[in-house]
Amino acid sequence: MLRERRGLMDGVVILKENEHTLRREQISWQARRVLERLAEAGYKAYLCGGGVRDLLLGRTPKDFDIATDARPEEVKKIMRNTRIIGRRFKLAHVFFRDVIIETATFRALLDNPPPEAEGVPLPSRRRQDVPDPTFATRGGVIVRDNVYGTPEEDARRRDFTINGIFYDFADGSLIDYVGGLEDLEKRVVRVIGDPVTRYHEDPVRMVRAVRIAAQLDFEIERTAREAIRAMVGELRYSSRERLQEEMLKILNCGSALKSYELAWRKGLFQTVYPAYSAWLQVPERQGAMQWVKKALRQFDVWKQAGLKPMPALQYALLFGPGIEAVAKEMAEADDLPEFEATLQAVSAFLRDKANLAQIPKAMVYDVERILGIQVQMRKSSGQSKYATRLRQRSGFEEALIYLKFASGIEPARKELLARWMAPGPPVNTPPRAPRAPQSQRQPARGRPPRREGPPPKKEEPVAKKEEPAPKREEPAPKKEESAPKKEEAAPPKTEEPAASKAAPAADKEPAPAAAERLPLEKNR
Repeated sequence: MLRERRGLMDGVVILKENEHTLRREQISWQARRVLERLAEAGYKAYLCGGGVRDLLLGRTPKDFDIATDARPEEVKKIMRNTRIIGRRFKLAHVFFRDVIIETATFRALLDNPPPEAEGVPLPSRRRQDVPDPTFATRGGVIVRDNVYGTPEEDARRRDFTINGIFYDFADGSLIDYVGGLEDLEKRVVRVIGDPVTRYHEDPVRMVRAVRIAAQLDFEIERTAREAIRAMVGELRYSSRERLQEEMLKILNCGSALKSYELAWRKGLFQTVYPAYSAWLQVPERQGAMQWVKKALRQFDVWKQAGLKPMPALQYALLFGPGIEAVAKEMAEADDLPEFEATLQAVSAFLRDKANLAQIPKAMVYDVERILGIQVQMRKSSGQSKYATRLRQRSGFEEALIYLKFASGIEPARKELLARWMAPGPPVNTPPRAPRAPQSQRQPARGRPPRREGPPPKKEEPVAKKEEPAPKREEPAPKKEESAPKKEEAAPPKTEEPAASKAAPAADKEPAPAAAERLPLEKNR
């Protein structure tokens, strides 16, 4: 994979372009665009992180990250499609439709960190006069980190050595300040610096170490592995949102089962989900533990097939045995309807305040929908009108996948699955009546009926202004003649068309009617 390393000076390893296997063509065009624009503006721009690591391992990177000496505000001036995010550490996200290139400024080392400030409140986001120095609170956990430094300092601030390798886009060289190339060859996940201190700064690194080791089939270095067991309690100081993101990444990394087993041995899973873990550890519930492992294995199969399941479906499968068992107990003990008991059981596990990973409310609602449909499916034959409406509900497809998975573990559900896999009854909806023409539609309540044709009163004054004076006298005798005709010849119908021919207004009426029909024909 890696050729002989050269350029070892002061602990820095530099490989020229012809001494390693990474090529520019392997980098996405979006990342190349950002690197080129930053270089043209006179800034240093390095490809970094997991993208470099995966390319050197022959894997396809999920995304590309860039490190630069340009500040986030300067990146935004160069690339207009940039959004600055982050409070703990500001980042510049460069948007290319569905691709985001994360661009970070080199961070400085904390050689002289500020003293611990237990209980010091964080400054409000609305205050503009608050400076950006690093704050350490809750015993050293970094909560704000906007002190910028050099590339070497930034490399030593990263979490693992294999993520601290830089690729210089300008000359195509690899720059290694932390020994990441050697650890790639040894297939070792090593924490940069003292593991206890680094886990103390950011406890989420423990979960990342487990995921990366399982995903790459690497071994966690001994001191880093032992520190996880000792520092697992520090997870309660981490951000619930970030921890939730890392737990979801475990489910979608392609090695979910291996990550789960490693996280269980280190006590990470029990710390993040204490209530569910305690429920699984009961000896009589070994079947539920097998369910969880099969669900994680199914996630890996979906990943290998290039499928991306709905996160709510993954959580429904992961927590399903516990939710269903507790719902059954609640329905029997409290005499609750099965559907209501299921919703309460979902809240008991997923909305438990003891959980360190905060699952979004919208995702919890989707889990409730998936498991609630299971109850409704058991109460229907699958061939009724109610079943037809149930098939059209949001979340039914995920509920059917859940039932399909559960039937592979519990044979009693196979009959229910066969019922719902059979084609449903035809949807007998009455044909929609053809749309009536514009002139035949009923007016809405409270509105006067629409007149057919233009109102004569609005057109007469315009015609009188345009017509000369002698023409104004011509309609007068016609009106006088037409009046006695109507009185004398009211019964016969033959005189009506004669009167219409004599009236000039009748010749003008068809024109507006035809103009009104044109828009209707276009709409049709």
